[in-house]
Amino acid sequence: MLINEIGDKKLKKPLEVTICKQYIAENDDLELFGEGNTEEEAVADLKEAFLDIYEDLLTVDKYTDSGKEYRDKFLSYFGE
Repeated sequence: MLINEIGDKKLKKPLEVTICKQYIAENDDLELFGEGNTEEEAVADLKEAFLDIYEDLLTVDKYTDSGKEYRDKFLSYFGE
């Protein structure tokens, strides 16, 4: 499944999500997952985690090298 927008945020590139039999939505690129009693709940949970990380990234001033790499990869999903 490809997600092209989350909340009011349109993504620059689709976020590829895998729905597992246990209703776990995963994104290997960003190492994100969501879970729920249905596919829809699992995707909603993943989107919530995505937005939580996005908000956290906006509040951090200093990053390690690996933190910068993850931040850049994460933010590459958003357009201008």
